[in-house]
Amino acid sequence: MALSEISCEEVLSEIEHYLHGELDQVKSVQLAEHLADCPPCFERAEFRRRLKEIVRAKCRSEAPEHLVWRVRMAIRTTRFPEREGPPGTL
Repeated sequence: MALSEISCEEVLSEIEHYLHGELDQVKSVQLAEHLADCPPCFERAEFRRRLKEIVRAKCRSEAPEHLVWRVRMAIRTTRFPEREGPPGTL
């Protein structure tokens, strides 16, 4: 275990929140310090960070316009059953 105030187990259980920037400042600093001092935790965090980047880059695609229209219509008729109109008007 590293010399920081947080254990490897805690770091690994919070790593996704850390990578998403969802931790408060104190917890984020604790994780960053631990990662700087603990090569195994740093390697796991880096793997997850790189994996997120790959997934984000590879899974980016545009939905076909007809599908977007169908989803919008389904939402509209669910939220406002009395309103139905042409595509592009929500």
